[in-house]
Amino acid sequence: MSYPVPDGACLLRVVGAGTFCQVALVLQDGRRCACKRLRSRMLGEPAARVALEREARVLALARHDALPELVRSGADERGPFLIESWAEGTSLLALGRAQASSRALAGPALAGLMAAAARALADLHALAGEAGPLGLVHGDIAPDHVLWDGARVRFIDLGLARWRGLDTTALVGERGTLPYVAPELIRGEQPPDQETDVFALAASLAFVALGREPCRARTPAARLVEVAERGLDLAAVAACGRLPPGPRAALIRALAPDPAGRLPGAAELAAALAS
Repeated sequence: MSYPVPDGACLLRVVGAGTFCQVALVLQDGRRCACKRLRSRMLGEPAARVALEREARVLALARHDALPELVRSGADERGPFLIESWAEGTSLLALGRAQASSRALAGPALAGLMAAAARALADLHALAGEAGPLGLVHGDIAPDHVLWDGARVRFIDLGLARWRGLDTTALVGERGTLPYVAPELIRGEQPPDQETDVFALAASLAFVALGREPCRARTPAARLVEVAERGLDLAAVAACGRLPPGPRAALIRALAPDPAGRLPGAAELAAALAS
C-alpha cells in the first residue's frame, strides 16, 4: 500500500485504514509517531476533513497521558495530515478476541483493566484549562479505540470529540460505533456527552469480558433496533463467569437502558469496578 509521507517524516510501515483515514507508523524527529491522512476517496468529503481537524484541535487542547500527544498537523499537495505520538498497547478489540484462547483475561486482571479504563476516562472528563473545565467528550469509544499496555489505558481516534466552545450546529446525528452507543443517542434524544461516553466504555469493557459484542443481533440494522429499543444483552453480562461480582454489577448498572438508572459518571464507574 503506497502512503504519501509528509516532509520531515520517515515511513516505517502502514498500519491500516479506517472509515476516513489511512494510518502509518512513522519516524518524526527520532520519535515513533502515528501519521493520519485522509483516504483518497475521502479527500473531497467535508466530514472527513472536519474529523481530522477536530482530532488535531482536541489533542492540542487536552494534554494527558491517556491521549496521544499532538506532534504536528498541516496540509500538503496530497491533502491534510496529522502526526501524533504513537500510543503503545493492545486494543480492547484484540483483548476481547483473545478470550477464546489461553491469553484470556479474567478475575482480578480483568477487573484491574476495567477500573483503570474508567479512571482514565474520569481524568479526561475532568480536564480543565485556563478558562475552566474543557468538558471533553470522546464521542466514539469502542473496543478498537481503547488501548491497554498492562499498566495504563489510552484512548485514540478522537475525530468525533467534543469540548466546551466547539460549534456543534453542524454535528447533528453523530453517535459513535454500534453497538457501543447509548440508546438515547440512537433514538436522537440528545447529543453525545460525558455520560454517553461512560456507557460506551462500559459496553467496550463488556466486549472484553464476553469475548463478543454485548448484543444478540449480528447485522448493523438489527443492532440499531436492538440497542435503541431493548438495550444491550445484560443477561449475558450477568452470566459472565470471568467477571467478579462487583465489576459485574457495576457494568450492568452502567449499561442500564434508562439513563436515570445508570452510574452518573466515569469516577463512579471506576469506584464501582474497583469494589
